[in-house]
Amino acid sequence: MLATILAFTSDEIWENLPGGNDRAASVHLAVLPAEADSQASQDLRKNWERLFEIRDSVLQSLEDARNSKVIGSSLEARVELAASGETLELLTRYREELRYVFIVSQVDVTSSGKADDLTVKIAPAEGQKCERCWNYSTRVGESDRYPTVCERCVEALDEIERNGAAA
Repeated sequence: MLATILAFTSDEIWENLPGGNDRAASVHLAVLPAEADSQASQDLRKNWERLFEIRDSVLQSLEDARNSKVIGSSLEARVELAASGETLELLTRYREELRYVFIVSQVDVTSSGKADDLTVKIAPAEGQKCERCWNYSTRVGESDRYPTVCERCVEALDEIERNGAAA
């Protein structure tokens, strides 16, 4: 749907989606569905509305932590979330994406044991700062080839080298 606005970006995304052999060569040649799955769309919208409510709480806690000199920037933070019920289920489902949603280095999700409760705590991130992405990770220094970067950046640099060698 964004292809008409972000033509090149949409085509690059299309090229990198899984299952490339089973679809049109370009997003601009693809047939859009007549209508979206309404229930799935509503569930997804509900989930993200709740995640952004939680994000507002996290951002306020990050600001408080900055003001009290616990952290400098948000990437220096580890967010500790304690929740229960549907909120815990939602946070657990999106656990891998939360650090990107909150723009922090680390997020821990635990059960609070209290009904419909959410607690947000901010602590300094563990590990060292990656010189490439500036996120903190306990795995910086694991690579002999790239001793100053995190595990994500090691993978990215390896891929860049592979693609550069193939070109």
